[in-house]
Amino acid sequence: MKKLIPFFLIMVAAAAYFYVNSQKTDVLGSKVDDASAQLILFWGEGCPHCEKVKNYIKDNKLDSKVKIASKEVYYNKDNQLQLEETVKKCPEIDSSQGVGVPLAFDTQNSVCLYGDTPIIKWLESR
Repeated sequence: MKKLIPFFLIMVAAAAYFYVNSQKTDVLGSKVDDASAQLILFWGEGCPHCEKVKNYIKDNKLDSKVKIASKEVYYNKDNQLQLEETVKKCPEIDSSQGVGVPLAFDTQNSVCLYGDTPIIKWLESR
């Protein structure tokens, strides 16, 4: 019986972890899938330029006006791969030296926006 208690506690902790993570929304406060997004925002945890874009979105409540899918790429391998695939669609981006963030993809016009200033200008026009 005493051997089952640690196993049971581990199972409860794992279940709680997965439940909490399944309830998380993205950094902008809402879940938007790529298919319905107008903009896919690739960002990195701790990136100051990314924070500038995210704060602009939050401060202007743009996440309620524009459908934005948010993708953290420093710690999420799937999002890193999606960023690499997305950049291949954008000849205006020279990816020979790698690609940084923030980078956004305008899904309606198939255009990449690289850096905080171009992304914010795009958002201002909405």
